[in-house]
Amino acid sequence: MDNADASDGMTDEAGRAFARRGVTAVDGTMKARIERAALELFTARGVDGVSIKELAAEAGVSVGALYRHYESKEALALALFDTIHGRLHDEVKAALEAGGTFETVARRVVRAYCEAADADRSLFAYHLTHMVRFTNAPSPRPDPVALIAARIEAAMDARDIPRGDPEIKAAAALGVVLQPAIHRLAGRFDAPLADRADELARAALAVLRSR
Repeated sequence: MDNADASDGMTDEAGRAFARRGVTAVDGTMKARIERAALELFTARGVDGVSIKELAAEAGVSVGALYRHYESKEALALALFDTIHGRLHDEVKAALEAGGTFETVARRVVRAYCEAADADRSLFAYHLTHMVRFTNAPSPRPDPVALIAARIEAAMDARDIPRGDPEIKAAAALGVVLQPAIHRLAGRFDAPLADRADELARAALAVLRSR
């Protein structure tokens, strides 16, 4: 497991504890081991590049045990994605509902993404590498980007920022946070994003205020 992982640099004991950390499951359970193994393999090779047998072996469980927790590899992959996507939605919603000026709200949203990226690097890396696969799926799911785009459009109506396509502005502003997360995944640096949240927020605001 040599992905950008929050267990990097940990002691062996701490690394083993992290490997038993659940996503939807209680930490330390068999289901948690399956989820953590899936994150590592799916992020490195894609969902389609991993077999059920390989996944079970990485988790240290039998194929039958894996199927007792998830009916299919796709169901497991979707559950992992929906968990992080739902968390981001809830964090963004809370940041928006806390109120304040547009700048205050934008800074709060940037920090929410940075903290999510730091809280579980493996899960966030999986989210980054599978956004296209799952956000284009037909089933409805909470959408943090739609919340951000709507708030940007409201800021345009209030003349807090110049007019433009709210979806493009949302994508560009989020890119200020997500691209560093991708660079960290690629091993270009290893610092917590939250340490640079203020700097990233200034860059995102510059994007939003551009014409």
